[in-house]
Amino acid sequence: MFLLDEGNQRSGVISFVLEMFIKPFKVKSQTQLKGSDRKKLRAELAQVFPLLTSEDLTKLIPNKEDVTLIRMHCYKGENVHVYQVQKDPAFFCLEREKMIYPTVYTLWKYPDLMHTFTTHTPVIDVLLGGADLMLPGIITRGEMSPRSYGKFEKGFPVAVNTTENKAPVAVGCTAHSSMDMFMAACQGKGVNILHVFKDTLWAMGSKSLPPSLGIPKIMIDKKIIKEERIDGIKTLTKELEDSEEVAEESVKGVVEDVENLDIDEVATNKSEVAPEDDAAQEEIPQASGPEVMDKLLLHCFLKAWKTSAKKVEIPILTSNFYRLHMVPACPDGTSLDIKKSSYKKLSKFLNAMAKNNIISVKEFPKGIENITAVNWNHEDIKNFVVDQGETTVKPVTKNENAFVPPIIEELYQVSGDTLPFYRANGLSKGDVLSTADVRRVVTDYIKRNKLQKEGDKNVTLNQLLHEVVVNKKEGFKEVLRWDEIFSRMLGKMSPAVRITREGAVPIIRKGKLEPIEIVVVKRTGNKKVTLVYNANMYGIDENEFAHQVQVGVAASTSVGPAENKPQGMTQVLIQGNQVAFIAKLLLG
Repeated sequence: MFLLDEGNQRSGVISFVLEMFIKPFKVKSQTQLKGSDRKKLRAELAQVFPLLTSEDLTKLIPNKEDVTLIRMHCYKGENVHVYQVQKDPAFFCLEREKMIYPTVYTLWKYPDLMHTFTTHTPVIDVLLGGADLMLPGIITRGEMSPRSYGKFEKGFPVAVNTTENKAPVAVGCTAHSSMDMFMAACQGKGVNILHVFKDTLWAMGSKSLPPSLGIPKIMIDKKIIKEERIDGIKTLTKELEDSEEVAEESVKGVVEDVENLDIDEVATNKSEVAPEDDAAQEEIPQASGPEVMDKLLLHCFLKAWKTSAKKVEIPILTSNFYRLHMVPACPDGTSLDIKKSSYKKLSKFLNAMAKNNIISVKEFPKGIENITAVNWNHEDIKNFVVDQGETTVKPVTKNENAFVPPIIEELYQVSGDTLPFYRANGLSKGDVLSTADVRRVVTDYIKRNKLQKEGDKNVTLNQLLHEVVVNKKEGFKEVLRWDEIFSRMLGKMSPAVRITREGAVPIIRKGKLEPIEIVVVKRTGNKKVTLVYNANMYGIDENEFAHQVQVGVAASTSVGPAENKPQGMTQVLIQGNQVAFIAKLLLG
């Protein structure tokens, strides 16, 4: 039995799946990292932890201090790589997952590096014994909602701190997505613990204790709410005490009025008032309990298929369908709460809809449920009529911050052999011209120097024009067709691109504009990620683009140095295969 909420004690069910460093490990090899390996490691860390600046990365993986890669074999059979800086282990990586996690030593320096859950101090001893962190042990603020745990997918790296200290004391990954954790109604596993304060990984370092960083923000918020409630109660009590005398006088007045009432008058007024009372009672909703929420769930489910989900791409995650389509379908003044229904869980409700042959639900990969088919001919969907007035729809207005696509123009740069010709026409090295500009300059020069006879398609080449458009190997040419002069001129100019966005200074890029590249690659454990390259070349803010994708597909994203690409190139990484959504976002 341990404390899980202030003022209440509940027993938490512990899942005894031991973490990797509870028992001693076997060291297979130790290697000092070279300069190139350190640089590569810093690039990987920058991708995984975008909050770390280049200065932070240099401090964590210094150039002059000892950085050792220790390959070890843990007692449960896992092969783990540990990066040790001086004496303290800084990061560890599971060989089968290729995912880098910070140790508690690193998190004490950067406590906000990871998404962090808060639990009660006695729970840490339970975690050190080999248990995972269960949902009842995670402290949340306010009433339970889909945002109570954050926003992430299953397997998201997290840290754990305590109510007494912000310094993290455990590292792991989520056992479910944030929406599934909300749907679990505070039951079951929350975090698979990989490393905890005082385990063997901590013991291979300096064995220092957690620094005192103050209490977590969530506890500050809870304290403020608690104080506000206490202040509210005190104020209410004072108001009641002050109003006692007034209340006594009011009661005396009412008694006197009742004693003076005419009985016949009361009987007459009763018949007049009764209908109003009946009407008032009719206005009070009689239905309550799970039945009401069941009807609301079905209403929003059917409405979703007739509105926002009408053209949804199948398969779709059940959690995404609920969040993106069912919740917005709620009539004004109502809200969905699956826990208040008879189903208790979203999976049970959707399985009931599957048994009714409205949809098909399948689990792939294991533990992840998807809606794989919809029976559009089902009577319930066909007969459902959407009430447009039950949900307030804001009129579509022009948004000053709305996205305006950039204007992309192919240009040609004054350079090389063409420089003498364009200097004679008042232009300088590096100036950029559109195709129409080049045509205009060449035409004006030919007409100004009278190099073309009227009615003749050939142009007589003077010395300057001959040096620009005729190669030395070709020898001397007296005349060339006008269109050939023009194409040769363009062929000798360097390509460039001008990107113009509304309200911004045009961007000119030298060279040919590479297309935006979207690649899906597999990681260890058959996990897929989508990589997007060259988005910034089109004037797209990669951080904003990553945020739009994150919101649209409910998957984690990051922006960092590109893998196996030229130095300086960046990439946007999105969990899962998100090619279809990204293509729509870019084209739309």
